[in-house]
Amino acid sequence: MSVPHDTQFEDHFPICVMVSHHVGLEALHRETFEVIRRLRDQHINDVQENAALSGGITTYGGYQTSRKMMFLNRPEPAVSRLRDEVVQPGVARYLAKAYDNKVDTSRTRLVSWANILAAGDWQAPHMHPSVGNLASGVYYIHVPEKPAPEGCLEFLNPHPVAHHHGVSLTRRLHPRAGDLIIFPPYYIHYVYPFKGDGERAILAFDVLLQTTQFVF
Repeated sequence: MSVPHDTQFEDHFPICVMVSHHVGLEALHRETFEVIRRLRDQHINDVQENAALSGGITTYGGYQTSRKMMFLNRPEPAVSRLRDEVVQPGVARYLAKAYDNKVDTSRTRLVSWANILAAGDWQAPHMHPSVGNLASGVYYIHVPEKPAPEGCLEFLNPHPVAHHHGVSLTRRLHPRAGDLIIFPPYYIHYVYPFKGDGERAILAFDVLLQTTQFVF
């Protein structure tokens, strides 16, 4: 005989990650890659414009645009198209899922930057703890073909005690050009260096509330 009961299942502290692959954008990728390389060639040795030289971020080697540039606000048509046709729609999808349609995207803004990494360059474990940050993301413009784990993006399990029960301590992704990956800003991640020829070019962003008084 079945005993009457009221059962509910809850997901406590879930980690919502969106991986979206975009096709048919090869020309747009080439144009954006050229924009980033032109900036790199111009500012590679400028500590004010190459954030990788600042010592204050976790990018070691290569070139990273300064935050003040706000890369996705640049005037080049290719950059504008990626922002309007790929990044912003992707952000809207992620926020709708992760926050159960409770975020008014008109009350958010993007803080963005771009970087290029070559052989031996890497990014140490980090997260994006800016006040009011709802989500962080990366879009892959150009990715050299390398065997894993070279160039991979790896996330650290924020529930380390789960490892006691056989759950993996990390989740590794092997991105390709056209991948848009969005995740919680507190999700610690890092990028493996790669060997040999080639360059990895990405644009990254945080999704900030216009006001920090928003309550979910």
